[in-house]
Amino acid sequence: MTPKLRSELERQLFFANKKVDKAIREYSMIEEGDRILVAVSGGKDSLCLLQLLKWRLKYSPVKYELAAAHVCGDSLGPSEGLPNEVLAWIEHLGVPLYSRNIVLPENELLPMNCERCSRNRRRTLFEMCQEHGCNKLALAHNLEDFAHTALMNLLSSGRLQTMAFRRDYFGGKIGVIRPLAYVREHDLVRLATIGQFPVVSNKCPLAYSSKRAAARKIMQCLSKEFKHAAENLVRAAKQNPPIGEE
Repeated sequence: MTPKLRSELERQLFFANKKVDKAIREYSMIEEGDRILVAVSGGKDSLCLLQLLKWRLKYSPVKYELAAAHVCGDSLGPSEGLPNEVLAWIEHLGVPLYSRNIVLPENELLPMNCERCSRNRRRTLFEMCQEHGCNKLALAHNLEDFAHTALMNLLSSGRLQTMAFRRDYFGGKIGVIRPLAYVREHDLVRLATIGQFPVVSNKCPLAYSSKRAAARKIMQCLSKEFKHAAENLVRAAKQNPPIGEE
């Protein structure tokens, strides 16, 4: 049954949720009784993911619990937590938030490259899942992120592969899910703008000089000439096994 939409925000949530539901159904991302830890950086994607998963609980026949997690740290190591306005926004949603400094191996060299930073952040999130009794970890990668990853792998290794939509770890004890896999970035920008989400800018020192940043620039150029370049790249990459993310 289509819900009665009372505001423009609810309208945007409704249409974005159609793509979220598609990814969830195709990859069995969410099941009855799941306790899901949503990784929240403060960027538009993670705030949109948290809002969407909270909103759809009102209409989904599959019931689950939500918690939010913020890893304090970037390529330079531990950093400050989320601003007060983001903390207040999450509290207003009624979702518990847990914060923790990034866990680094002994003698980790700083600054870390993107691969090492991502791996250490994910390990920190796994520890938080175990600590707070969560069996799913939701990451806010959108469709363009999948396309950028596929392009990076194609150019660097000659293999057309992208991230897994869902992957289980530790013998199935924790599943990593990416419910925004079919959602375009411009849809998330519109949702965050209309909802006036307290978006935090990306302060990572490598944000504009990494391989991912280069892939993003290439995709922007391609998309001007080929409207469905991102979708087609992801569709082709899905035919191959996903990249390893250990």
